[in-house]
Amino acid sequence: MMKMISIFSTTAVFVSITLGAAQAAETMKMQGGMQGDVGMQAEEELTFGEPAMASQVDRTITVTLEDIAYDLKHLDIKNGETIRFIIANKDEVEHEFTLGTAENQALDRAKMAQQAEMGMSMEMHEPNSISVADLQTKELIWKFKGPEKIEFACNVPGHYEAGMKGDIVITN
Repeated sequence: MMKMISIFSTTAVFVSITLGAAQAAETMKMQGGMQGDVGMQAEEELTFGEPAMASQVDRTITVTLEDIAYDLKHLDIKNGETIRFIIANKDEVEHEFTLGTAENQALDRAKMAQQAEMGMSMEMHEPNSISVADLQTKELIWKFKGPEKIEFACNVPGHYEAGMKGDIVITN
């Protein structure tokens, strides 16, 4: 039962952020609303690409995380390009590197905020996201689809709002 409540409230927060309270209530009602239907969990549609393998990498980009900031703020990537992101956390605080549309990022922030409130681990287990513990380095390999404008962001509560984000423009 707890999981169903969690799914509902996360979706409700996301819907209310994007639509406003009145439209959110109507949307939730149309989607099955308060029945707690597990099927209504917002499967994030990743229109901007998919995970890829190391053998497919076209280019490597290193992103350094320090002082609740990324060292990069903008990336241009070509449609079909596969990028290996090396994420180096030089900070003594855990961070996240997530690829997504503004809507995907808002949903991720809502999930993480709810997990933090419940005292749960905020580590995301999504193909477009990695959590990087303090002073660790990890990698994420992604094949981009576009054209589209997306973001890379840290959705640990307060980090995105502090400016820990950047833009990616996927061009043809």
